[in-house]
Amino acid sequence: MRAKGFTLIEILIAVFILGIVLTTVYASYTGTFRTIRATETDAELYGMARTVLERMTRDLEATAPWKGAFTFTARPYNLGDREFTRLIFRSTAHIAFGEQGEPAGIAVIEYGVEEGTEKEGYALSRSDSLHRDPGKEEAPTGGFLMCDRVETLTYRFFDSAGKEYDTWDNGQDEAQKKKAPAMVEIRLGLVNENDREHPFPFMTRVRLPLSPMVTP
Repeated sequence: MRAKGFTLIEILIAVFILGIVLTTVYASYTGTFRTIRATETDAELYGMARTVLERMTRDLEATAPWKGAFTFTARPYNLGDREFTRLIFRSTAHIAFGEQGEPAGIAVIEYGVEEGTEKEGYALSRSDSLHRDPGKEEAPTGGFLMCDRVETLTYRFFDSAGKEYDTWDNGQDEAQKKKAPAMVEIRLGLVNENDREHPFPFMTRVRLPLSPMVTP
């Protein structure tokens, strides 16, 4: 009478089949987890970009003159091997932090990109100060961090005739003197960890109050 049991061949075949099943299940789960992580990262980046562009839109749409003229400058500067633009303008979109902060007024708002605390990308900050002369006083330190992981940030400026500019300086350029641009195009690129050469692109255009024609 043949003893009951499994032969070595049968055991090896069972182990082989089990290995295939476990490998398939593991690959399925890890693929799902990668997709979830990628989706969460994308959602975070898109949410951060939307918040930044909405805040910049509100600030720029509230651009206001001061003593009959607009303060609006956009000057390039180098940060490492990158070129960014420091954007400075007066706006009624002042944000008061704390109970002692003045709730309203025409503030000098400044956007600038600095070295980030994260390994990837740079950081975009916003400063907001009342009663500051941007021609004589530096922006206060400790500006509010708008977002990190910035790869690129560029602006294009358009006057009331539709002419396009890379920079804007209403204190020096005669065509721009005492005026604000009629429209600003903002292009923001956030770090794409899978392809640093192709950051996630975001773009918006903001129409500003037209600056009045001021006679010198």
